[in-house]
Amino acid sequence: MRRGTKIALLVLALVAAAALAWAGGAGRPHPAPSPGSPPAPPDETKTVKLKLHFVYSGSDHVVTREVPATRAVARAALQELLKGYLGTAGEVNVLPPGTQLRDIAILDGIAYVDFSREFRDNHWGGVASEVDTIYSVVNTLGEFPTVRGVQFLLEGSPLRTIGAGVVDLAQPLKPRRIAPSLYTQLAARLVGPAARALPWNAWVKSEERLALREGFPDALALGDTDGDGADELVLTAGKRVGIWDREAGGFASVWERKFSSAPRVVLAATRAGSRKDLVVAAEEGIFIFGWGGDGYVQLGWQGVSGNIQDLAVGDTDGNGRAEILALFGRVDGAGEELAGGRIVIWEWNGETYLRRREEAFSFLRLLPADVNGDGRDEILAFARRGVTVFGWQGAAYVELGSNPAAGGALATVLAGDVNGDGHADLVVRDEAAPSLYVYSWQRGGFSKLWQGPPAGGQVLGREAFIWPAGGGYPTLLVAGNNPGSYVFLRAAADGWQQQGLVGASGEQVLGFGDVDGDGAPEVIFRRHQLLSNPVQWLYIGRLSSLSWPAPAPQDKAKTPPGRL
Repeated sequence: MRRGTKIALLVLALVAAAALAWAGGAGRPHPAPSPGSPPAPPDETKTVKLKLHFVYSGSDHVVTREVPATRAVARAALQELLKGYLGTAGEVNVLPPGTQLRDIAILDGIAYVDFSREFRDNHWGGVASEVDTIYSVVNTLGEFPTVRGVQFLLEGSPLRTIGAGVVDLAQPLKPRRIAPSLYTQLAARLVGPAARALPWNAWVKSEERLALREGFPDALALGDTDGDGADELVLTAGKRVGIWDREAGGFASVWERKFSSAPRVVLAATRAGSRKDLVVAAEEGIFIFGWGGDGYVQLGWQGVSGNIQDLAVGDTDGNGRAEILALFGRVDGAGEELAGGRIVIWEWNGETYLRRREEAFSFLRLLPADVNGDGRDEILAFARRGVTVFGWQGAAYVELGSNPAAGGALATVLAGDVNGDGHADLVVRDEAAPSLYVYSWQRGGFSKLWQGPPAGGQVLGREAFIWPAGGGYPTLLVAGNNPGSYVFLRAAADGWQQQGLVGASGEQVLGFGDVDGDGAPEVIFRRHQLLSNPVQWLYIGRLSSLSWPAPAPQDKAKTPPGRL
């Protein structure tokens, strides 16, 4: 098929709804585009000068480049734009990493530009970055007298946004002057009418307290460790790890162990079934404890050498037993990767824990999750360069895909099914921009489902949770920058809904768990207290369902879950 024929078939269908309406010429017939002939091979003795627009830092930086003469000058200009620009502040890239120009066709003054999915999925996010990317393309193509507007396509299909929606891509865009006021003007579109924040007691209908006389814990984990159908609280404080169980009249400490260093703790069903075992990593090794019928016993121990950078658990081979994954090494001076990094994986064989695999591994963090719905947890490995996904293929772990923009080394990352498609999605609170991203695994890579700051100008903090609320899709709970403030976000049929929550006493959410075994999760939280208090209190709250405000008019136009 000749170049441009495929895209011409698409744009003919789009012209009536988009190009004609935008140009004010609805009902006016348009001649069919001539397929033309493929561009002649360039004559390298002749050149053509191109003006490229690199929009960044609130300005439009125009760069002239000389390339071999070609009839496909618009294509050549975008290919040069993809190469980036070396400015006074260093290398400038206005198009996301991995982006490819699939096709371009100019029809009746409109340039239809078809990019690969990396144009959206790998975008860095943020208002300024989105404006920079879009208008670098639009203003560059606007240099050609045959182009008066640009229509963006993604993998041959229309799209509305590549990020938070600050620039609406549903209609062709005209070139425009770049100034700092443009960013302010476009950012104002994101701020809808602020929803009335709910008070804490509108969500937490009742609560009970747990008194901690040895100080507040450094970390909290929740899981059913004794198989009774209710989650226990696993508290880490200093060098101690303890398990608290709910009993008649309150909570009681049922197990405690002191280690030689501050431990890392994770819970997982390493012996199959639903009962969780306790995996503790300290300087003296990795310990596994589990319920033995009438108490907790040590199931195994693995001596280790080197610094444990991260500890994770997941059923990566689909046999019903979670493996233990330990990441060893130290972060290099640039903070980019692990110096001498390696990953070691152990698995229960019915009698003991055996070292199953050890590989060189330079990533900084691990997150096992079944992102592709194959019944096995994939290994999501994070570094400053992004996330790489590894999956078990029967004899080895192989790389399944990567995304340079999802989840840098310091980002908050978690996994859970937030759009109801049956497999885990990746939720990222990025380290470089105050935005929340939701990615879903599609066609061998992460596709961005949604991105954006909450409406009303709320600034997000670093803490994020998935609240398995029931009665619909799970809900994201993200901390605000003010003590006790949170934002709920939920996928709905007509977009993403938002609800604010404000506590009166600096409430801080620590996690969710079904501590009373009734099938509904409780929230575990703390309130602001003076450290000099002789008793620190941990609160367990029973929850009400939320009343969600109707989406604002601009939200209804945003993309429904699973589509962009």
